[in-house]
Amino acid sequence: MRRGAFIVKRRIALRTALLLLAAVALPRAALAQSCQASNASVAFGNVDVVAGSQNYAASYSAPTSNITVTCNVGLLSLGSLKFSACINLDGASGGATRTIGGAGSPSYNLYSDAGHGTVWGATGSTPGPVSVSLAITSVLLGATASTSVPIYGYMLSNLNNTVVPGTYNGGPNATVSYNYTYAVLGTPSNPPSCSAGPSGSNGSSSFSLAVSATVTHDCSVSATTISFGGSVGVLTGAIPSTGTITATCTSGDAYTLSLNKGTTSGASLADRQMAGSGSAVVHYQLYTNSSHTTVWGDSTAGTATLGGNGTGNSQNYTVYGLVPQQSTPAPATYNDTVTVTVTY
Repeated sequence: MRRGAFIVKRRIALRTALLLLAAVALPRAALAQSCQASNASVAFGNVDVVAGSQNYAASYSAPTSNITVTCNVGLLSLGSLKFSACINLDGASGGATRTIGGAGSPSYNLYSDAGHGTVWGATGSTPGPVSVSLAITSVLLGATASTSVPIYGYMLSNLNNTVVPGTYNGGPNATVSYNYTYAVLGTPSNPPSCSAGPSGSNGSSSFSLAVSATVTHDCSVSATTISFGGSVGVLTGAIPSTGTITATCTSGDAYTLSLNKGTTSGASLADRQMAGSGSAVVHYQLYTNSSHTTVWGDSTAGTATLGGNGTGNSQNYTVYGLVPQQSTPAPATYNDTVTVTVTY
């Protein structure tokens, strides 16, 4: 009996030794490491593509959004790891401008700096990705390391002047790729840079980067001065002159241009007047045509308006002015201010 018990105990000790050896070898064989990036969004909000060279970014002093990269090691892992992780955003090879959606949608770009000087790209292209380094000392219950990376969106309105108003959604294909090194004891060596592509122990995962913008309806209008001359003399004959109204409206938007009666007291759409000194005035009129037959007004009192459909580019309209023959008032400088209104 005693001899039999002695044999059993030796077998138990042998199995225990084998289990200990397995525990030492387990972390390298069962290592469950990965890196992920959080979903993020870049929202430009309302974008006015008509109002000159406006710049659109969520903020000039803070990032539009943040992307958090997290690397982790699973359970029953011993030792340490180092990661070289790359955040890759497609669609900017050669510094190309991105679009939110397909052709005709707003153009923009994504940058890694608040000054919008470094375009954010992907591994294997120029510009390249943004890379980060993370280190983990793993334990039996697993471990993680993370870092937050700002991303800056930027859009120029004058590069999108022909975009049709509406809400646009899209975003580049986005992945996080990584290379890593591992050491059971001590500090692991630095992994190959992820910017050069996968090397040795590596992996990748995808995430979502949503980009959105709403192009608003808008029109702008300007006009040149109509001058009938600086030394007219007596008004024994009609004096013509022209000016130009320039309208810029978002693509596809119908608009109308109307003119009011002016600022001179006593004037009307049928009888515009330029005021001089005292109560003296010079009568004049503005027309839509060179034959001076259609008065340009607001569609009331027999007057007409002009307009068109916006293209996103400036569109010019000639205003035909005429001072008819009339009794000549006292010499002076005569002026009037007519307001141009664009309705869309």
